[in-house]
Amino acid sequence: MPIIEWCEEYQLGLPTIDKDHREMVEYCNHYLSAVDRGAPLEELAGLLDRLILRTKAHFIAEERLLDRHGYPGLALHKADHDRLLVQAETLRDRFDQADEDDAATHQLVTETTQFMREWLLDHVRVNDRPFKPFLRSLS
Repeated sequence: MPIIEWCEEYQLGLPTIDKDHREMVEYCNHYLSAVDRGAPLEELAGLLDRLILRTKAHFIAEERLLDRHGYPGLALHKADHDRLLVQAETLRDRFDQADEDDAATHQLVTETTQFMREWLLDHVRVNDRPFKPFLRSLS
């Protein structure tokens, strides 16, 4: 399974946010590597827990930054954060009911992997990009 590679396209030019995004890519890559080596569900669930916790901290910091600067799209951006966290936590909860050798478990791991890739990369490219010019205009 290909690892997510950080590239310039993900850079927002905001050091704190870019650092967080890089760390979240690393967390995703830990999960993807564990899937590749056939790690047990308990390990995958733990890696997903770490990513969710890191993401929550990032979302809080990002929302505070946007609020502090009066970003007009904050309510929509926060709603997207909330939606993503609900999706991630729903996937995580399914790990608790999963059986190591079940076909549905294989589907869950595949679904979680796909969600992770789309969520992180699309969120950075599509949802975070609009606030970049706003914040840069304040400098």
